[in-house]
Amino acid sequence: MAINVPSDFDGPEENMAQDVRASTDKIVYGDVTGDGRDEAALPVLCANHDSTAAGQTAMGIMVFDGSNGQATLLATLTSWRPRVGEPPNFLAVTEMGAGKVTTADTYYRQDDPNCCPSGNATETWSYRNGTLTPATPPAG
Repeated sequence: MAINVPSDFDGPEENMAQDVRASTDKIVYGDVTGDGRDEAALPVLCANHDSTAAGQTAMGIMVFDGSNGQATLLATLTSWRPRVGEPPNFLAVTEMGAGKVTTADTYYRQDDPNCCPSGNATETWSYRNGTLTPATPPAG
């Protein structure tokens, strides 16, 4: 974990100190690129130091390709849904392989308290020409 990392994320104050947490117990592996080797999807959460849900500022899934002998960032996946309020929308990889990554997106709706997002969606990214892009246009 990195503590007090300056950030461009849209927290409550510009460049507010952040805790960056990588969920190593939630890494998902799968061969997205089709080269016979697994890529790794690492969930990462940024939050104000020792914060509650309201202080969480960003969440994403970093997808790494290790085929050249070192971890190279292939993409950072974030929610397609609009962000409402302070807590970010949360993603979890549900499937990874065969040219795609599928996530479960838990997102906040307008009147949700910051403890309890009520929106749920499935989102898929396709691997083409060396990049992961949304398989369908994000819903507005």
